Amino acid sequence: MSGVREMRAPGVGAIQGAAKPVSKIPYDTIFTTVYAGLRINLCLLVAVLPLLVVLAFTDEPLAAWPFFAVLSALCGPAAAGAFAAFEAMGADPARVGRAFWSGYRTGFARALGVSGAAAAVAVVLGVDLQQAVGTRFSVITPLLVLLLVVVVTVTTTMLVAGWRLSGRRALAAAYLSLRKWYLALADLIVLGVLLAAIVSKPALGLFLLPAPALYVVWANTRHMLSPNAHQPTEGMNQ
Repeated sequence: MSGVREMRAPGVGAIQGAAKPVSKIPYDTIFTTVYAGLRINLCLLVAVLPLLVVLAFTDEPLAAWPFFAVLSALCGPAAAGAFAAFEAMGADPARVGRAFWSGYRTGFARALGVSGAAAAVAVVLGVDLQQAVGTRFSVITPLLVLLLVVVVTVTTTMLVAGWRLSGRRALAAAYLSLRKWYLALADLIVLGVLLAAIVSKPALGLFLLPAPALYVVWANTRHMLSPNAHQPTEGMNQ
């Protein structure tokens, strides 16, 4: 029996030597990230509170969609604050609240100019689309829908990049969106899911999803803006 045990010992030792220790789940990192996301969601709710209050006291918001489209310009500075918070998360997740409001204050005028212009263009295109449907001008509805999509992608790109409103930068954002169309399409899908969640399940859509959804949009657009992927945007931030 001792010989058997002696023969087995090397094999057992090899197996034990090959075994690797199971890594611990980083609960602290997970909790910190989730908590930072919830704080960003709370900051976003406070930043767009006027829009939410008006929506809460409106029986037929779809009937007054142009008004709410214009009021949604408040989402621009809120998104700028969220993007600043995402920048700070890598260094210190505990600073996301301060980073949000710092980015909100410093980028308020710039982001509001971009989102306000986008809201005005979207209202014009939306009214034209509404009037064209079911008429002899319905042939232009695909073009109007495409222009609305371009407005959303250009606005998202300019907000993430921190660009001021100008025709040159709007054209650069449109170029990047077309060049990296798959990233722009992913951003549109994520924003569409977020909007659908807010409409269908406001509690889930407002308190849990905004930060993760905007983080995906921020990460995709940052990759789109990467200087290693293209050259035409040099000097845009100057």
